[in-house]
Amino acid sequence: MSKKSLVLAASAFLATVTLGCAQDSATDLPASIERGKSVYMQTCFTCHQITGMGLPGAFPPLAGTDYVSGDVRRMISMILKGVNPPLKVNGIVYVAPMPPLPIVYPILNDDKNVADVVNYVRNSFGNKDEKGVSPEFVKKVRDEFAARATPWTEAELLKFPEPAK
Repeated sequence: MSKKSLVLAASAFLATVTLGCAQDSATDLPASIERGKSVYMQTCFTCHQITGMGLPGAFPPLAGTDYVSGDVRRMISMILKGVNPPLKVNGIVYVAPMPPLPIVYPILNDDKNVADVVNYVRNSFGNKDEKGVSPEFVKKVRDEFAARATPWTEAELLKFPEPAK
């Protein structure tokens, strides 16, 4: 095989691999939602229940709340860094803390799993997000708040910072 043929073959291979990876990471939303259901059942289900309605006074619902349907960066950062109570959701105060979930559930150290569970929650329980999030987006949020050592408070979440530039 000539050097030129080898370069062309290698380029074709790399293009195929790159396109394949881009397609995988370009969020096949239905597949991500399906994977996210499994992640949800291993992690979030315990507190937020199979219905996404939570437990009154302890664990807030994931259905029809601004914390789910609003700024997706905020939702991801809540998963990654946790939340200290109290937290008012839909007029009800919740008092149970949410720890940084990757500490409790190591599968959430994988950005793909976080993206999948976010896509599942934002497209379940009456929620709808046709855009979806990618693992690359989760990584950006993870990196943005990497230095944060404490869980979020309600006051901070209500005035969530704009993306770093």
